[in-house]
Amino acid sequence: MALEPEQQLAALFTGLNRRERMVLLGRLERAGANLYRQFARDEANVKAHAALLKAAEDEEGNGALMRLMSTSKTACEKCGRSLPNPAEGLACSFQCTYCAGCASELKMVCPNCAGALAERGVIAARP
Repeated sequence: MALEPEQQLAALFTGLNRRERMVLLGRLERAGANLYRQFARDEANVKAHAALLKAAEDEEGNGALMRLMSTSKTACEKCGRSLPNPAEGLACSFQCTYCAGCASELKMVCPNCAGALAERGVIAARP
C-alpha cells in the first residue's frame, strides 16, 4: 500500500534525534521557500504573487530558526572561552552557549531568551 505524501515526509524523520530532525526540517523549510518563489514567478495575480513571496519569507525564517537551534557554538558567548567539545559548556534551546563558570554566574538562565541553560548533550538528544 502506497503512503500518502504527508506520511512519506513524516517517515523521513523516523529514527532521527532532535537535532537531526531540526536540521532536516530546516532544509525542507528552505526548499519550500524556493518552491514558493517559483510559484510566485508564474503568478499573474498581484495579491497572490505577494502572498507567495511572503510565504517564501516565512519558510526562510523557519529554516533559519531550525539552523540556529541545531548549530552548536564553539565559544562562550560571555567570556569567549573556546568550547570545541560539544560536551563542554551549557546552552539554551537556541544554542546560546556559555562555559560552566559564566553559566553559573548567569544563574543557569540565558540572558538572551530567559531559557534554562543545560548541558549541550542533554539539549541535543531530547526527542
